[in-house]
Amino acid sequence: MPQRVNEVTTTRLAKASFSVTQTESIPIWGSSSQDGVDKMEVSSDYHDIVTLCRFYYDHDGLAYTTINKQVELGINGFAINPGTCTDKELLVYEYLNPLILKFLRGAAQEFLTSGLVIPETVWETVKGTDINPKLRKLYKLPTDLWYRDPMTIEVRKTPLPNRLLVLVKASDDDIFFIQNEGKYTDGTEDKETYRILVEQYPDFVRAIKAGKYQFKLEDPLVIRRYPKSGQPYPTPYLTPALELFMHKRNMRKMDYAIASRIIEAIQVFKLGSDDFPLTEDDEDVVEDLKAQMRWRERDSQHERVFQLFANHTLSIEWVTPDVAALLSEEKYRSSNDDIMTALGLPRVIISGETQRSGTSNSAMALLPPKSTIESMRGQLLEFPRKLYKEIKERNNFRGIPEPYYHPIVLQSVKDLIEQGENYYKHGIISKTGWAEMGNLKFDTEMERRVLEEKKIKELGLDERPDIPFSNPPQRTGRDNNSEDTNGT
Repeated sequence: MPQRVNEVTTTRLAKASFSVTQTESIPIWGSSSQDGVDKMEVSSDYHDIVTLCRFYYDHDGLAYTTINKQVELGINGFAINPGTCTDKELLVYEYLNPLILKFLRGAAQEFLTSGLVIPETVWETVKGTDINPKLRKLYKLPTDLWYRDPMTIEVRKTPLPNRLLVLVKASDDDIFFIQNEGKYTDGTEDKETYRILVEQYPDFVRAIKAGKYQFKLEDPLVIRRYPKSGQPYPTPYLTPALELFMHKRNMRKMDYAIASRIIEAIQVFKLGSDDFPLTEDDEDVVEDLKAQMRWRERDSQHERVFQLFANHTLSIEWVTPDVAALLSEEKYRSSNDDIMTALGLPRVIISGETQRSGTSNSAMALLPPKSTIESMRGQLLEFPRKLYKEIKERNNFRGIPEPYYHPIVLQSVKDLIEQGENYYKHGIISKTGWAEMGNLKFDTEMERRVLEEKKIKELGLDERPDIPFSNPPQRTGRDNNSEDTNGT
């Protein structure tokens, strides 16, 4: 009798479904992979450094604020001392003060960003009556001051250490403009600018028309910030902090990556359990669930509110990354402190407050940045001195004035008043200098006093009104409190 074999039915579990999203890797600007190690390296090429400095000046708050604060504190006013000038010559020189001040503010920003300032001047004939009614002559004076773009400049060393060879490379837009005699690439014509180029820079125009797009500057004034020994190019102000800026920017990219992972978090749907697993015959349940979770059968559009009706075997979980690194502020605090140290500007100048109250001396903290700003002011002052010499030669003047800036105001108003009063009592400064310490103009204040005194006399008012609990003013003539000699 044949033996009966029991048939065994094998049940296979349902396969898990998954999808893979391919994301782009986060590029690290300025990094290189050598020997299998990622390193943040700043290019040694000057023009690459300037490109980075301009980028972080535009995109990082600390770089933007530290440069602008130094410009605002350093180039806070411009004036001249007469020197050996006559009164009429002084009127001509003072007429240029607003133009020079505007130039110095832009040059200071360029000096800190790129470290290289090469000034240029546009000369025109100006009527004396446009300067002051007392002047009747015609004067050859600068009407526009500008500086060249360092990205178009090549500086070379020469056998003489203090002599540099400066070459200028014309841009494509400048070449097109000159070759088409005053027409821009979009077809717009500007004959006036072309005329000024032909009159003021004839060698440049002739070189462009002859097909020479790089030419030498003759006897230029080259203002460089802290050039290294043996190097023709300067050191931009942001150079020591470039790697720190890169590190800070990479941390921001990391935060954005974590935030995007949170937004696109993984949602895990579990159907079945150890006791009631999902089998191959139940795979239609998974597809039905997918259809319910999608809107109009599009994978990229999901309902914001789901109404699911399921048995006890359905479980939904979220898988999200750790957000501790995203929420922590310590990483940016230490990075910003390192940047502030590299830039050498205390927090009290940038934000008006110290990091910890009562733990620092603001007066001592202001000494290093003040010396840095004074150094910048002194270097930029070379241009007005050279400009005045050329004005003297072109107009046959007798004297040259001495330019100066208004004092840097970093102390409190109380300290300035006490310091100015002490200087004035000992004959160290004039009333004009004392007024400038308070950011006032002595000539303007004197004119205001004359107008005020005239108005007070017209209205019959007391020049100094009575103040409560003050001594009465001294009066001349008969004393009201004395007895009448006639007995009345």
